Amino acid sequence: MVEVKVLSPADQIKQRVGRIKVPAHRPGILVEPRDDDMRRLLKHPNGIKFRSEGPIEWPDDQFTHRRIKDGSVKVVEQSDQHEPPRRPARRHDSEQE
Repeated sequence: MVEVKVLSPADQIKQRVGRIKVPAHRPGILVEPRDDDMRRLLKHPNGIKFRSEGPIEWPDDQFTHRRIKDGSVKVVEQSDQHEPPRRPARRHDSEQE
């Protein structure tokens, strides 16, 4: 005799979701336009526009690589990126006298 395991639809969905491989998140690419005209006119299809100055992070996708290849944008090295401003340390209640 063969033993058959019957699963509810909810259990089947849980098993199927567990088998799906979750894609790893790829970090974006820091790019800046080649000139001010490109800064004004060019935007990523997902809606990300350039700020008035400085680089911006675009997704690591085919569109971005095409723009890099045709010279519309250039990649900014991560070492050139400015560090985010640090918040001043908070004073503890015990220090305030």
